[in-house]
Amino acid sequence: MHRLRTANLLAALAIAIGDQLRDRHLSPSAVAALLTLAQWQPMGMQELAGVIGLSQSAAVRLVDDLAAAGLVRRLGKKGRAVPLGLTALGQRRAQTLQARRLAVAGRALAALGRDESAGLEKALPGLLAALTSGRAGARHICRLCDHGLCRDGGCPVGAAATAIDGPFQRPKL
Repeated sequence: MHRLRTANLLAALAIAIGDQLRDRHLSPSAVAALLTLAQWQPMGMQELAGVIGLSQSAAVRLVDDLAAAGLVRRLGKKGRAVPLGLTALGQRRAQTLQARRLAVAGRALAALGRDESAGLEKALPGLLAALTSGRAGARHICRLCDHGLCRDGGCPVGAAATAIDGPFQRPKL
């Protein structure tokens, strides 16, 4: 029963954090698109759709809306691909969203003592690796991440994906 209670509490925490990350003006998919582009731009439409978990047509509609809002722009066409990037406004919005994401998680972590925090920091890589099904799953898990924060210590999700699928090779534009 202890593991089920722990699983229930962990799932509730995930929902509580997710709820606090909601943006009144942007859908969760729009937030994911902005944060993903902030890390990986320029990025093709198909690659973006795969990372944020949308169909190609839904991603096109989302990008159209974000472009109309002045947050995303289509860059020069490369063959059939149209690379996407953030505008200056989109970059600022992504930075604000990322700061809020980390602040919400930081508020939750502030409730922990030093030993509890160290234990959680030690446990999180294994938990994340256990939920990684491969490269596509890893990119989806980390779609909101600030990738720079994992560069020094290594990303447990990326490492698990590499163990499953081999080294990451970014799709060509």
